[in-house]
Amino acid sequence: MPTITTESYTLGDVLKLEAEGLHSRDQINILAGQTVVVGEVLGQVTAGTCPTTGTLTAGGTANGTMTSVTAGVDVKVGDYVMRCVKEVGNLGDFEVRDPDGNLLGIATTGTAFAHDQINFTINDGASDFELEDYFTVTVPAGGLQFREINFSGVDGSAHAVGLSYAAYDASASGERTLAYTSGGTYEIKPGDTVTGATSAATATVVQAPVSTGSWAGGNAAGTFIFQDQVGTFQSENLDVGGNSNVCTVAGNSAATAATDLAAVAVVRDAEIVSERLTWPSGATDAQKAAAIVELAARGIIVRTAG
Repeated sequence: MPTITTESYTLGDVLKLEAEGLHSRDQINILAGQTVVVGEVLGQVTAGTCPTTGTLTAGGTANGTMTSVTAGVDVKVGDYVMRCVKEVGNLGDFEVRDPDGNLLGIATTGTAFAHDQINFTINDGASDFELEDYFTVTVPAGGLQFREINFSGVDGSAHAVGLSYAAYDASASGERTLAYTSGGTYEIKPGDTVTGATSAATATVVQAPVSTGSWAGGNAAGTFIFQDQVGTFQSENLDVGGNSNVCTVAGNSAATAATDLAAVAVVRDAEIVSERLTWPSGATDAQKAAAIVELAARGIIVRTAG
């Protein structure tokens, strides 16, 4: 959860200057489950889930393994290649290169390799590694959603890419589902308010699809989508206005999963007020300073309120 400032800032409080023609802004998606406020410093999910093992390509009979693979905060999308450059009985040294071909270091069989991009251990097998044997770890692309910057994130979100244009809540969809049976001749429609005959719980119908039967036949069955529910439904009949016992439900509705939320962010060429930015709880001065440098690389300049 973001750190909520004691004062509710507007965009004008945070944003001192932006480029003409909405050039500074982009339409984005806030990651499902996230809540951000105006001026929240944002990261982006550029990388997907890193595999936990590497894939060996051997020219001979080598059958060692790569295990304990994890991504680091600077992980890149693409193929990491670890190629054997030194043969040693029951060991071996591997050159580690990132998806851009940059050398990250030398990994030695049996010793954990640690880096801000990737971590792993190469294990010896019954047959020794030979020169040019190599492991591959492919890091998939992420969904490119935005979220509060996560300085320990291993999905790309540890790096600052902009700030939130407004307050957005993607923590829950606000909708609920509830299966019904025994639909009577009154056809429940979107916009209707249903009321539990016993519980007195209420909800507004968003959708009332019919899976089997029909309203006209008095045997409609399906699953409602609700919003604005008040109270808890139970095993009971539902009423709509003066229409009683229009269908039957077996219990309470269930919350639907949170989904990504369309939003707007300031991502380039702007001036913002440092004192009015919102950072994750526990963010250090060093982390904030590094993020401000990343924002500056995007033309987002952080200045004091004065």
